Amino acid sequence: MNSKLFLIISLLFLLFSCKNDTAIKTTTYLGGEIVNNNNDYITLEKDNILIDSIFLNEDKKFSYSFKEKDFSSGLYTFRHSPESQVFYIEEGDSLLLRVNMDEFDESLMYTKDKSQENNFLMEMYLLNEKDNDLILSYYKMSPKDFAQKTDSIKDFKLERLSSLKNKYDFSKTFTEVAKKTIDYEYYDLRERYAYLINRYFSDFRSRIPEDFFTYRKDVNFNDESIQSYYTYQRFLDNYLKNKAIENCIKNKFNDSLKYCFRVNTVENLKQRLHLADSLFEIKGLRNRFLSNLAKKQINFSVNDSQIDSTLHLLNKFDLPKDQVTELKALGNLQKKYFIGKNVSQAKLLSANGGKLNLGKISKKPIVTYTWSLYQESHKIHHHLINELRNKYPELAFIAVNIDEEDTELWLKSIENFGYDRDFEYQIRNRKNKRYLYKSLLDKVLILDHKGNIVQNKLNLDSPNFENKILQFLNQ
Repeated sequence: MNSKLFLIISLLFLLFSCKNDTAIKTTTYLGGEIVNNNNDYITLEKDNILIDSIFLNEDKKFSYSFKEKDFSSGLYTFRHSPESQVFYIEEGDSLLLRVNMDEFDESLMYTKDKSQENNFLMEMYLLNEKDNDLILSYYKMSPKDFAQKTDSIKDFKLERLSSLKNKYDFSKTFTEVAKKTIDYEYYDLRERYAYLINRYFSDFRSRIPEDFFTYRKDVNFNDESIQSYYTYQRFLDNYLKNKAIENCIKNKFNDSLKYCFRVNTVENLKQRLHLADSLFEIKGLRNRFLSNLAKKQINFSVNDSQIDSTLHLLNKFDLPKDQVTELKALGNLQKKYFIGKNVSQAKLLSANGGKLNLGKISKKPIVTYTWSLYQESHKIHHHLINELRNKYPELAFIAVNIDEEDTELWLKSIENFGYDRDFEYQIRNRKNKRYLYKSLLDKVLILDHKGNIVQNKLNLDSPNFENKILQFLNQ
């Protein structure tokens, strides 16, 4: 073989080798195992948009190769009803996960590419859940002490990130994303604390340090890299709530400061709608917030005209037609739950298998609470409802689940969480309307013995909730 031919063959060999290497490197793969699975598939999302459904095999394992043309590195969400979690993946990675559905958050672990990064995100998620306990004891801490505590929490997490970054050589892109998740958790803790102090402990209000909100100048309201991350979205929601209150006080929309702190009034929610429209430029993020705020506004309306006013206001925001159609349907549904309406004929399924109407459950006045398998708060709220049931036996406290399409999973959850089957019910014969009933989550109604709605604006998280129960009993 002459030297010229050998050179040509060598170049061709190198060319095809490089192409093969590139093909291998750009194949991005996700696989895993779901122990004690609830169904036979998981779903994959990015930025709240469904990418694909992935089925489990007989061994409860799954595998998925991302379509190269549609893939972009960053945060994704996988869901296996009723749980979900965010993970991070880059082009060319092969990431594996394993989770036991009986202890979802505590058992979720990753291996192979980006395993250390994703295990770090899970570690931060579990720490964030513990940090939420700090909010529950907010009234015990002065603004200065709370500021120092949140600074300490943030510094610890950043030090942890720095240590792991150096040890495992985290990419620059991941490190930036991880730092943002830490920042926005910090911001959110401060926003939630400020709201609670301003509303319930006015004596502390004047003691909030001048630099308490300096982080606000660093906020990016249109960060595509973390737009679907739960702490980012929660921060944005709480920021809008606080800014609407601040605007109310500044512009003296009402002479009473207490009124400004009623965040579920139609006026407050309108303020937040306008703020969201002006701040958010990412179309999906903007539309999601506008839609969610409009749903809240509809849910907290007290008459037909307020609902009609909200639907008319939405015409200014150019929402997608399907979202407008859903909001109109929700408005029509909400009109059925105003004070004085009778809901005794609402069809329910009992956890013991019986089909009945709401009015047949008890001859006593009834307190109903709506919940879903897909909300984390249902465990806390069930505990509260159980305490009230024992405290006020003259009332029938019942939990109404909205997940009609997931009856088997509902029954399994009742067993797993130890809920009392005698007080658990599920909506019946309202198929394909769960998207509407999702907007009524945590809704509490007090019904008289005839099934007429007496109270419809109760909130389980409100410090005044039990007082409302007592007011009804003392009528």
